[in-house]
Amino acid sequence: MAVLAVAACAAFSAHAAPAGASHPKVDLASCAKPAYPADARAAKHDGTVKLAFLVGADGKLADSKVESSSGHAALDDAAHQALKLCTFRPASAKGKPVEGWARVAYVWKL
Repeated sequence: MAVLAVAACAAFSAHAAPAGASHPKVDLASCAKPAYPADARAAKHDGTVKLAFLVGADGKLADSKVESSSGHAALDDAAHQALKLCTFRPASAKGKPVEGWARVAYVWKL
């Protein structure tokens, strides 16, 4: 049986958030569980993919990048595709939405 766990995301930036600011958030409950890639399952690949992602001021996914690979391209790609299916809430500064980076980990396990 294949298992996928999505670790809670953490926001980050190069600077501390000013008072009255918030970080971007992903609604993990909104994320559709991705299918385990068939080639990765057949090869018995598993691992953890850590992604950094940018949520735009409009609440849409603007960018994502692998910070730590699972070691298997199919699992990394599947994590990217899964993240695109999530719903996001943008960061805010002084009560207004702004773009911001956050992190999430996809744990693929057979």
